[in-house]
Amino acid sequence: MRRPLICLLAVGTAIGLPALVLQRWIAETRLGAIVLVGAWFAVVALVIFVIGLRRRRLRRPLLGAFAVVLAATVAIGYWTGFRDMVVDEDVAMASMRATAAERERGLGAGGDAAPAGRPVELARGSFAGADGHRAVGTATVIARPDGSRVLTFTHFDADPGLDVDVFLTPSPAGIDGGVELGGLKGNVGDQQYEIPADADLRKLSNVVVWCNPFTVRIAVAQLAV
Repeated sequence: MRRPLICLLAVGTAIGLPALVLQRWIAETRLGAIVLVGAWFAVVALVIFVIGLRRRRLRRPLLGAFAVVLAATVAIGYWTGFRDMVVDEDVAMASMRATAAERERGLGAGGDAAPAGRPVELARGSFAGADGHRAVGTATVIARPDGSRVLTFTHFDADPGLDVDVFLTPSPAGIDGGVELGGLKGNVGDQQYEIPADADLRKLSNVVVWCNPFTVRIAVAQLAV
């Protein structure tokens, strides 16, 4: 019992740590990450084959450990990287773009840009993929008739990820100093997020869709009036 467990830990470490480095810091695209991780699996398989030829008592435990790690990697990779979560919310729509005065009030903290009965668009930006991911769609800040603000995603389609959050940030390069709006509702489809009343959108002018486990950006939109 001890030998299979040791082999599983050894193979898991030999595959897992380099694979994390390859996909997080080396690969520039998701396809590149898949190719590099696949190549590393092949290298480890070759090493295990050589060890198995020399030490027959380790052959079965090592092959079993490799099969377990491979199956777990494929399952987790599919669940987190290829399975789309589709949403179709009834998002707020602006009747017109805000005037300069309305934008100045609405973008600032505690602003009230929308006269009663007239939602207005305060800012808008197009999504682009980041850190090797793909993304398209439009991010729009809308002031509702009651003065509250929402961030809408329309025609949104991005690579799926694990534990992904939506941020308004000062810089498109990361989430430092940003405001979290909540977990991403779906990597495909229209959706919206409430913007806190104290958020100053003159400073928080970027939308970053952020994958927490791998600390990478999936999508970025720079908001412009």
